[in-house]
Amino acid sequence: MIETIDIRGLSKAFNKNLVLDNIDLTINRGDVIGIIGPSGTGKSTFLRCIDQLELPEKGTITIDGETIDLSRRDRVNTLKLRQKTGMVFQKFNLFDKKTALENVEEGLIVVQKKSRQEAREIALRELETVGMVKWANHYPRHLSGGQQQRVAIARALAMKPELLLLDEPTSALDPELVGEVLEVIKRLADDGNTMLLVSHEMSFVQNVANRAIFIDKGHIVEDGPPSQVFGNPQNPRTREFLAKMLLLTQPDYTI
Repeated sequence: MIETIDIRGLSKAFNKNLVLDNIDLTINRGDVIGIIGPSGTGKSTFLRCIDQLELPEKGTITIDGETIDLSRRDRVNTLKLRQKTGMVFQKFNLFDKKTALENVEEGLIVVQKKSRQEAREIALRELETVGMVKWANHYPRHLSGGQQQRVAIARALAMKPELLLLDEPTSALDPELVGEVLEVIKRLADDGNTMLLVSHEMSFVQNVANRAIFIDKGHIVEDGPPSQVFGNPQNPRTREFLAKMLLLTQPDYTI
């Protein structure tokens, strides 16, 4: 079992605009790291580069003792990476013509080459974990946004990732559905899953994460326990951002 995951020298530009600038991050096993910062500063791009959904100009990830060049996408490289990471998207990204069960089975069969029977057993177990086994045979169009996101989380968990990446998992949900998804994420954190969570739910990050990092202009400018980052930020830009955020009414997502 891994003890640390190391990301080194991660840089990404769009049209010569440097969005991520030589980012280094060490993630300890069991860390739940909340990533916060202004819109457009590279938070989601950071996760997408880690999973090679975007190709950075340079950068590596060392996971499970193996270093992968994130800037080079090929079948072997990407397969190794996707076997160790799981991604949960803002917009669910479920297959419309597959049931909840089939959506969770898909990666197990295609990527991990498991038999359909074994994939089904694993998929049902993970749907049970997120409280969705009763809806296993429903298609996405028959599920609420919160239910679809819980299926998407089950799909990621089924791959047994060393690192779970959650990109604003509640941003596409109606407000009354946010709590059910955050409750699932809280349970996963309590179970010791290693996670990077991009979120605008400040109170949730404070309650669930053991680390918070603040990204601004392509750099990690603050990294520490949430009590420090939110209560006594050391960087002026972090202080300015949080002062503005705290002027907004923040729902209490203590779970």
